[in-house]
Amino acid sequence: MTMPSVVEQTDAGAVFSLLVDEHPVGILRALWQADGPLSFSALHDAVDIDDSGQFNYHLDKLVGQFVQKSDVGYSLAEPGRQINGAIDGGSFTTSGSMAPIKLDPPCPTCGGQRTLEYEDDRLRVECTSCDTVVAFGVPPAAFADRDRAEIPAVAGKYLLSELTRLEHGFCPYCHGRAERHVTAASSDEQIPIVVYECQQCGAEPTSGLSLSLITPPAVVAFYHDHGVDIRDRSVWEFQVPDDESESIESNEPFRASVIFSTDNEELKLTVDDNGDVRSAERCSELSE
Repeated sequence: MTMPSVVEQTDAGAVFSLLVDEHPVGILRALWQADGPLSFSALHDAVDIDDSGQFNYHLDKLVGQFVQKSDVGYSLAEPGRQINGAIDGGSFTTSGSMAPIKLDPPCPTCGGQRTLEYEDDRLRVECTSCDTVVAFGVPPAAFADRDRAEIPAVAGKYLLSELTRLEHGFCPYCHGRAERHVTAASSDEQIPIVVYECQQCGAEPTSGLSLSLITPPAVVAFYHDHGVDIRDRSVWEFQVPDDESESIESNEPFRASVIFSTDNEELKLTVDDNGDVRSAERCSELSE
């Protein structure tokens, strides 16, 4: 099988030194805001660079990597769009924070009150009664123009989108290939944790087993049969990281399980060390 050719065209240091200058960034922003390709003169008029020689110098540095040149003019290449998206998303230019928000429903592990906090672009959901914690980065733009009451649902959907990307094998940082494996959270605990190891940048985002398994067909169908569309529920409702609902059942071969519950029925998923579902069993909960 012929593999795609991926080569490093430009040294990373050279790229960032180029973008330190306001003029190249101004060119990228002008193309981002344009309705279509711009001619040389139209692009020059759109940026704050009076000297045509200086403008041409900066434009030449951008063409090929960040800007495409064609018969109809200049337009952004994909890396140029990525840079503009990062600027508008606030990843490099703004910082977000907000007062803590009490979450409803209660913690699925202990029934305690959970609080959502957002500081320095990092969101943290923590229970005041147990050690259940979820923490992940969210760019400020995700919460822009949102009412305070919307924040928990927006944060949950953002986390779900990140988990879905990881489950499809893409690193949220560099977009490289992320390989999934399941292991024990620690040497003295038999609670499983899912690790996504990026083969390109080396990042290792982690997730609880229940959060990583809320989108397989068996889980979606289970909740659908009980009148629940998981897309309409807060992702926090599906987080059940305790030794009764999530556990490592064996090491040879490795098997871990998670139990989802609703109404009077349970769904038990068993996975291997790659996180692949090996069995899905439904059973009615015993009445008390």
